Amino acid sequence: MGHSAVIIGAGISGLSTARALKRHGWSVTVLEQAAALPTSGTMLGMWPAAMKALDGIGVDASRRTVGWAHIAAGAGTRLWTPAGRTLLTAPGGADVNLVSRPALLAALARDIDVSFNTHVIEAEQLDDAELVVGADGTFSRTRQRMFGDRFRARSLGAVAWRGTVKGAVAEYGETWAPGALFGITPAGPDATNWYACIRADRTFDGPHLPHVVNHFGTWHRGVGELIGTIEENAILHHGLFEAPKLHSFVAGKTALVGDAAHAMAPFLGRGACEAIVDGATLGRSVAQASSVEAGLAVFDKERRARTQRLVLASRLMGKFAMLDAGSGIRNAAVGAVDRLVKPRPRRDPTLPRH
Repeated sequence: MGHSAVIIGAGISGLSTARALKRHGWSVTVLEQAAALPTSGTMLGMWPAAMKALDGIGVDASRRTVGWAHIAAGAGTRLWTPAGRTLLTAPGGADVNLVSRPALLAALARDIDVSFNTHVIEAEQLDDAELVVGADGTFSRTRQRMFGDRFRARSLGAVAWRGTVKGAVAEYGETWAPGALFGITPAGPDATNWYACIRADRTFDGPHLPHVVNHFGTWHRGVGELIGTIEENAILHHGLFEAPKLHSFVAGKTALVGDAAHAMAPFLGRGACEAIVDGATLGRSVAQASSVEAGLAVFDKERRARTQRLVLASRLMGKFAMLDAGSGIRNAAVGAVDRLVKPRPRRDPTLPRH
């Protein structure tokens, strides 16, 4: 008899887990409270581990078409002050793979049956499942059922606006200011991602473009020019939260994946990538183990410490970027590092010394 699992949530982590389990012969039921998969969202950068995991769960190059982009290694990125002074110039690195959130979800959902408009109210609804996967996001009810109300997601005291605009820009990077930052990244050859963050204890009512202009409109030309291309209906706005540190991602036959397990601040750009790796790891772990319980123990060992380090690192990066007291010292230190690592031009020995 084959194995069966119920997955709560049809986001990136839930669908990745469903694909992984299905490839290992499991029967999978995915329950999603929304009416359909989202049709909007910004581009996500896919790190090498996530690309490897996607290949492993059947989202290979043949599935990566519309909504996917590949940016060849080339020009680097910069770090600026709001006045436009360059603090750091980072050289171009490896190639970057990008995908829009809707395109990624569509690729993950292919051949997966999802029961939309389905709410899991009581744990008793899941009694017959051999394996239960909580993939229900930052404000996971599964996490609360497993560990109690004190493990609710906690606010980071910051809010963000983000979106995508048409056209490429001359330079990419981030601008750091006390209590705020603005980032610009590629979103394919003909589009650009942007994100803006401030420290605040509440979200803002729309329209949102006036808020973006109010907080960032006087910053340097690169930011100002990009803001001038933003359309109100393409702005996403939300508060920033992170998951509490859990002593386990597993309880009995239930496991947490993605944001339900380790929701993190966006400052390292790793949330979606780690969600994909979670799903691939969980599917492999339970398939190769002698029992579901043994497989879940392997999954917890492989994923919990690593992702919790990323939660901490993401939070600290945000604090460092939006530092208040000491930002001047930080800027001086970053500038000094930039000067140290930049190659010095060699002196032509044929020229006279002065």
